[in-house]
Amino acid sequence: MEDILDQLCSEVAYILSSSSIIEASVFKPGNASRIQDIKSVKYEDILLSANLANAYYRKACIRGYNSSRPLYDLLYLTIKESKKMEVNYSILGTQLLLLPISYSSLLADNVDNLRRKLSELIISLDVEDTKWFFEALKQVELSYLGKIDVMDYRETTNKTMYEVLVFSSNMDTIARNMIRNYEYSYIAYKIIKDSESLEKGIQKAFIEILSEQPDGLIYRKYGGKIALLISHLAREVKGDFTEKKLLDFNNFLVKNNYNPGSTADIIASGVALYLLDKWYEKTRNDYPLPLPRGCSRIYK
Repeated sequence: MEDILDQLCSEVAYILSSSSIIEASVFKPGNASRIQDIKSVKYEDILLSANLANAYYRKACIRGYNSSRPLYDLLYLTIKESKKMEVNYSILGTQLLLLPISYSSLLADNVDNLRRKLSELIISLDVEDTKWFFEALKQVELSYLGKIDVMDYRETTNKTMYEVLVFSSNMDTIARNMIRNYEYSYIAYKIIKDSESLEKGIQKAFIEILSEQPDGLIYRKYGGKIALLISHLAREVKGDFTEKKLLDFNNFLVKNNYNPGSTADIIASGVALYLLDKWYEKTRNDYPLPLPRGCSRIYK
């Protein structure tokens, strides 16, 4: 049973790290991809960061099976290792979303059940997870996060991680996505699943989410007015979804250093759900999922 657990969690980790790579490889306006770097991040940085995260997704999967906590020390440890390996860590939002998916992955047998498990997990994230999340933020030193009076990551707090996410959800699409049961991730997954190709599905999902939800990274860096403007422009692209419109939108964003990075993070989680959906179909032929409990807890 221990060998089965190790094998399945290694497969989940591979899927999740691949999700970052696939998402980043597809051209999306204003984001780094295989055809462009942007001022704030290089395509290579995302690939290297995703590769480093693989081992921590595996650990999260094993912890989830064993009901072991915390979770977000794995985010902190990924960033710490990236500094040691001289990697410009570039997947904070993506890993924030994917670690809970990994933790819950073996406790479900399809994407809909996975969403229910994710909802239970997010609500249960506690003060210990807040501590590690704040330590992770200190490691990455995000210049656009100004000082706030409530729940500032530079200060100790007794708030649970769930409370932090609820507080942040007013301005941050990733936090809003998480407390809404991965609503935007699921929308992206459905669009990708119903599209003629993975690449087109990712592009359409990106424009759809951005048109409806002002990007959290843009909001934090440039304010609500610019975030709303970019969502308005995305709606125009959605109404006339052509390569020229995508390129024109990209040129505007890159010229002004507007990077809808939070939306890209959500798309990466949508890709993860899409790949896990296919994995569940294949895996349930060999193993009963959700994976039954009862193996040794040596992985704690």
